[in-house]
Amino acid sequence: MSAARRVGWIAGLAAFAVSVAAPAAWAAARVHWVEAWYAPPFPTTAVWGCNQQRTFTHQSVRQIVQLEAGGNRMRIRLTNELGLSPVRFAEVTVAASSPTGVLQSGTVHVVTFGGKRGGVIPIGKAWVSNPIDMKVHRFENVAISVYYPSGATPAGQLKHVWVSPPGNHVAQLVWPQGGRPQAPELANGVEVSTAKPRPVLVAFGDSITKGFCSTPGMHLGYPEQLARLLAAHAADRRWVVINSGISGNRLLHNGAGPKALARFRRDALDIPGVRAIVLLEGINDIGWAYDPDGDTGPIPASAIIGAYRDLIRRAHARGIKIYLGTLTPYLGATYESPAGEKVRQQVNSWIRKGLGFNGVIDFDGALRDPRHPHHYIGGDQCGDDLHPNDIGYHIMAATVYNELFAPGRPLARAAAKPSG
Repeated sequence: MSAARRVGWIAGLAAFAVSVAAPAAWAAARVHWVEAWYAPPFPTTAVWGCNQQRTFTHQSVRQIVQLEAGGNRMRIRLTNELGLSPVRFAEVTVAASSPTGVLQSGTVHVVTFGGKRGGVIPIGKAWVSNPIDMKVHRFENVAISVYYPSGATPAGQLKHVWVSPPGNHVAQLVWPQGGRPQAPELANGVEVSTAKPRPVLVAFGDSITKGFCSTPGMHLGYPEQLARLLAAHAADRRWVVINSGISGNRLLHNGAGPKALARFRRDALDIPGVRAIVLLEGINDIGWAYDPDGDTGPIPASAIIGAYRDLIRRAHARGIKIYLGTLTPYLGATYESPAGEKVRQQVNSWIRKGLGFNGVIDFDGALRDPRHPHHYIGGDQCGDDLHPNDIGYHIMAATVYNELFAPGRPLARAAAKPSG
C-alpha cells in the first residue's frame, strides 16, 4: 500500500489503540484486499458549462459505482490529493443501489474513518475508511453518499452525481428532489476483502481507456467489456479489471490530470492486487504536439518511446507484467496532422517489435480500415475519428482477451499462481 493509501489508517491509529474492537479490526486487515473500483485523482477544475457544480454547502452528494469484484467486507477511499483546499465532510454512507441512485432497503451502512463519521481531509491527502461489514457482488452497483456541512470543493473526476435538497440525506433511500449536475466525486476507490488473492489487470491510459463516447451509464468501455468476457470464462473469472483512464491525459505533459509519468505509481503500480497492466497512451501527446494551438511544440517518436521505456522499467521492477497497445487511428480528428501521423506510425512500429516488455495489443490493427489504414472502420467509431463507439470498444476488449487470456496465452493460467 502506498503512503497515500495508508493515511486513513495512520490517522486512526490512536482510536484503534484504545478501542476494544482493535484486535478484530487488525485481524481483519490480514485478509486479502483487492481493488474493486478506482478513479484516478483529478485536479480541481472551474465550471465551464451548464449544469455543473463544484462547491457544496449543507448538501448531500451521491455517486454510483459498479464494482468489479465481490467480497464480504469493503473499504472506501476518499481523495483530496489534487485539491486546492481542505475538504470537510460530516457523514458518509454506502449501500446497494440502482443505477439511478435509489438505495436498497436494509443495506445502508455508515462509513467511518479512524472510528469517526466525519473529518477534514487535508490538501494532498487521501483517507481510507475502516472496514465495512457489507457483502457485495461482482458488477453490483453501490451508492456512496457524502454530506458536506459547509463550503466544500472536492477535487475528483467529473461525473453526473445526485445532489439532494439541503440537509443530511445520506441514509435516505430516495431523493425525491434535487439535481444531477456534473461534479467532482470525492470517493475514488473501493476495495473488497477476499478469502484468496485476486489478480488485477489495470487498464491505464487516456479517454480511449476511460471509455469516452460509449453509451453513458452502460459500462461499455473496453476495460468493462473485457471484465464481462473474463467473467464468462471459468478459467479467467478470478481476474479483476480496473479502469485507470483519464480523458485527455498525456504521457509527457500535465493537463487533463497529472501526466502518465507522474501518476503511474499511484494509478497503476499501487493498485491492490495488480498483476498486469495494459498501457494505451500517447495519441494526445502527438495530437497536441503538432496542433497549431498545442502547448508543447513538436514531439519526436523517441520522446514517447522513452516514456514507455520508463513505465516498463518501473512495472518490471515491481514484478508486474506490462503490455503496450498500439495507438489507434486519428486522421480526421480535430488535432490530426500529417506530421503527427508520421510520429504515430513510428511509435506503432516500435511497439510492434515487442522488445523489452511483455507483449503487444494491436488495437490499431483491430480498428483500422483495411482500405484506408490511417482511418477507423466507420462503424466502429463514434464520429469524431478519434474514439471508438460501443462496438469498437467491444473489439478492443476482444483483442485484449484473445491476446492475453485465450487458451495458451500469457495470462491464461496466471490466476492460478498466488500473488504476494
